[in-house]
Amino acid sequence: MNTTEVTPPKEINRHHIWWQLSILVAISALAVYVGSAFDEQIQNYIPEQRVLSSIFNKKPSGLSGLSELLKKVGLSAHPWLLPYRNLRSAHGMLVIIAPSTSPAEFEAEQILNWVHAGNDLIYLDHFSFKMTRRLLEKLSLNIADSTELRDESVPVDASKAVFAHVPGLTLTSDTMITGGQPVVSFNDKAIFSELKYGKGRILIGTAPNLCANRRLSERNNWANFQFLVNWMSTATGDIMFDERCHGFSESGNVFVVLGRSPWGAVFLQVMLLLAVGVYSASKRFGATSVAIDLRKISNLEFINGLSNAYRRAKANSPIYEITGQALRNRLSKFLSISPHEPTVKIIEAWNLRLESNPAKYAQLRDTVPKFLRDFDQAIEQKNISDSQFKSLILSCDKITEQLNDQLVTPSLKRLNG
Repeated sequence: MNTTEVTPPKEINRHHIWWQLSILVAISALAVYVGSAFDEQIQNYIPEQRVLSSIFNKKPSGLSGLSELLKKVGLSAHPWLLPYRNLRSAHGMLVIIAPSTSPAEFEAEQILNWVHAGNDLIYLDHFSFKMTRRLLEKLSLNIADSTELRDESVPVDASKAVFAHVPGLTLTSDTMITGGQPVVSFNDKAIFSELKYGKGRILIGTAPNLCANRRLSERNNWANFQFLVNWMSTATGDIMFDERCHGFSESGNVFVVLGRSPWGAVFLQVMLLLAVGVYSASKRFGATSVAIDLRKISNLEFINGLSNAYRRAKANSPIYEITGQALRNRLSKFLSISPHEPTVKIIEAWNLRLESNPAKYAQLRDTVPKFLRDFDQAIEQKNISDSQFKSLILSCDKITEQLNDQLVTPSLKRLNG
């Protein structure tokens, strides 16, 4: 009698698991970094879909170059992503350049109240539409169309401190400002104007692409950046580029938000309790491990024990019903007929199959009809004797073996042989 050998469970090497997890995290981080770097490089070759005067935009129309320049000269510059009502907790200079969405009426009031308290504002836009002039109307400034300037060289007053190291400006504009103190003019038409507002200052300009990234490639345009750097260096606080007007907002992680609430403290306590429980269990009972419990008897002993259990339970009828129904379904499928058909129909289909090839199915000519009739009679009986049960099971085995021989192809027979 063959018996299976019992082998003790292998000890799990947990160091291998940690090494695999570490390698997985490292590979994932590398894949994300490479993907981000590739995406950043490929974006340089894709044309801009729209003009976006944002410090997050590294394309020709963006202001990322100006932001980096301010940091290199020692000025504190960062994006402003919060609602304007939060400006009252900030101090410095707000820079709004070509906003995608102009400030609403109440937002313009919030900005001006902040400036009135002693802060500065730079607002550059074409102001071509009335809805973009809400803030200017509160300052009694007017915008009018003028002769279009296209990268025109405009002289400046070198005696003013704001134009230190600025021989001239290269501007593109099609509107002019009426009101305030002109800072930069062309043909007596103000392009930049400055005015005091309460304790603060405001610089209004109609050349929003004054310091676009595309101007960094030409030396003649560097004076534009020097002009803004000179004006921004007079700020008494941080320089805040308004990115909320370009559609950006401060993103909040839901887990961070929940973590700051009482639910975060509850979760932390539960995790601490769980960690203490796991550590205590490992110290008291040892670390958890997988135990493989192999069957300690041979297959033959297992089958004999199972058959004895069925015999003592007098379960001959259920066993034969399961075995016979499986064979009946197989015969129905072989004859291309539904297994729900009555036995008479299945026998008729079998006879038709015999007529088509009598030599092939000669050994099963009478066995199959007899099995089908005996099966119907057996399932109607409540109890089947052991001798009858044995005879029925042998009949099923005989039909199954002969069907297997008939269904196996010659090529498979050669392989098995």
